[in-house]
This record gives sequence, C-alpha cells and structure tokens, in this order.
Amino acid sequence: MTAPFWTPPPEKYAGRLPGKADLVVIGGGIAGTSLLWHLARRRIDAVLLERHHIAWGASGRNAGFLLAGVASSYAEAVKAYGRQKAREVWEITNENHDRMIEAARGQDVGHRRRGTAVLPASEEERALLIESEQLLQEDGFIARWDGTRLINPRDGEIDPSAMVAALARQASAGAIREGVNVTSLTARRHGVTVTSGEDMCEAGVVILAINAYTPQLVPSVKIQPIRAQMAATAPESKSVFDMPVYSNFGYRYWRQLASGEVLIGGWRDTSLETEKTYDDEPTPEIQEHLDRAVSELGVKSEVTHRWAGTMGFTESGLPMAGPLDGMPNVYICAGFTGHGMGFAFMTAKGVAESI
Repeated sequence: MTAPFWTPPPEKYAGRLPGKADLVVIGGGIAGTSLLWHLARRRIDAVLLERHHIAWGASGRNAGFLLAGVASSYAEAVKAYGRQKAREVWEITNENHDRMIEAARGQDVGHRRRGTAVLPASEEERALLIESEQLLQEDGFIARWDGTRLINPRDGEIDPSAMVAALARQASAGAIREGVNVTSLTARRHGVTVTSGEDMCEAGVVILAINAYTPQLVPSVKIQPIRAQMAATAPESKSVFDMPVYSNFGYRYWRQLASGEVLIGGWRDTSLETEKTYDDEPTPEIQEHLDRAVSELGVKSEVTHRWAGTMGFTESGLPMAGPLDGMPNVYICAGFTGHGMGFAFMTAKGVAESI
C-alpha cells in the first residue's frame, strides 16, 4: 500500500490557533517537537502548530537512520567545509544521537545501536571511504574500513514516528495543536502576526520548523524540496543484513528491523529532476529500482508498503538555524538535507538557547 511503514503517533492534539502566544513553533516533526522539549526546559511557554498530525511529514516517512555527519563522506566534508567544521558536524551529530535517545526517557522508540556500514558503489567512492577512515581516526572518531565497507560503530536506528511521539508526550497540555494550517506571517519589530484561515494570533516570536515546506510560507528561504521514496517488505525469517547500510554517496540505503521487515530507499539519482517536488506519492520508475534491489539483496518476502516523503535540502548541505534575515522575531530550524533525525534535536537546542 502507498502509506508510510511507520505507525503514526496514537495521540491526537486537536486545537485552534490561539489569539495570543509568547512563542509559536510551526511544524510538528522532529524539529518542532525537539524545539518544544528544549523550550520547556528553559521555562519558555510555547505553542506548536501542525497542519496535519505530528510526524506527518518527512519525520514519519524516513528510514530511521541515526548517522554521524552528513550524507557525504568525511573526506568529502573536509574538502567542502574544512577540517575543523567537518569535525564539529560529526561531533554534534554524535551528541544528537545520545541526547535525543536520553530525551525519550525510556519510551520504546525502536532504538538499536549496531553501527552502520557505508558500501562503495564505485572505485571513486571506495577511495573516499578509505581516506575517510584515516581522517576520522585522526580526528578522534571510531571508524573502520574492513576491506569492503566503512563501519561506523556508533551509528544507530530508530522508529522515527515513535521518536516524535515520545517528545510530544512530554509537552504540557494544550501546547500542541494539530489541524492548524498557517497561511501567512507578518513580522514586525515587536512581534509576529500568524494567520490560519480567518484566525489570527499575535506572537512574540515564531520559529519555523517546517523544513522543505518553509518556502511555501517564506519564499525567500532557499530550501529545495526533494522527494525520497521507500519500500518495506513483510518480515524475513532470517537475518539478511548485520547492520543498516548506506551506499552510492547516500543515494541508496537499507536496513532490517528486529522484527524482520526490510526497509529500502533511495535511487533518486536515477531521476534527479522528477524528485525535486512537493508531490509525496511514490513513482513506478523508482519503485521498480527498489523492487529490483530487494531481489538482488536476497530478500524473499513481498513488498507490503511503498511511500515517499519530502526532504528539505540546503545549498550548503547543513541546517539553517537562528534568526531569519529580514523578518524580525522569526527564527528558523530547518533544511536538514535528508538527515533530520541526525541533526534536528541538537539544532533545536541551539535555536532555543538563542532566543
């Protein structure tokens, strides 16, 4: 069926746009619920608005990887950002993993820490991964090239929808309001007017946590919507992979759950232009690639789920975080370039502390 594999959070948070609020967070994914969690610990009253339900977007439609760094290899990141910045990115994403799981406070979010393997799809990628092993070890990170793939033993995996739900459950009563579609923002020196249909809210501060959808509300923000497609199978009776796998510069990825299901995604590099879209329906062309890959990986079970989600890509490959230029009292926490689970919790912490 064309629906995400992950079960949506069971809780409902119905509500309307308030007439007034000290701080409004727009977006109920991993970034928005992380912001709410951090703001509460700073004793800042906030209201989170979500137009559908929490974890509706990419936060409930991804593969559930918890990776260190960006999609590029460490060697590529060093070339792109410099050695110091690359090291900082890997450090903050490692911390993001630890702190986010701690924030779940013992709730079952499907967390496992078996590490991940990056499997080269070409000689070029192989050389970069071997170079990455050396650079990572020099910079104090644990990584190992085993002759065929780069092992990152600190990486992990979760049920992303359950993670969002775990953070949302810790919010105060009435802080989350689903079914509120924000249609416009008017930023002024002393506050922000938030509009949803005929309702209006006077907010002191607004934080945009809608990732790929940010340009629909603020067109000047340079975040590109990118569709990611996935498929999931019925449970396999045997273990097919020893750990989650990334391959072909992050364009291909797969993992097997403890319950046996195999999740596989990517292959958008076979049709890059068609995947620059807000359309979140899977396409036959890419789903055929996923079907073929399932078979080639030795998976015998039938595909039970096919779905897609919309990621938000930035030009730099790094998140946008902090005050939004030209819009007083408006902040942004978005643009995770396919790695929201790896970045959002600590990025939200930084934004919350800057207010």
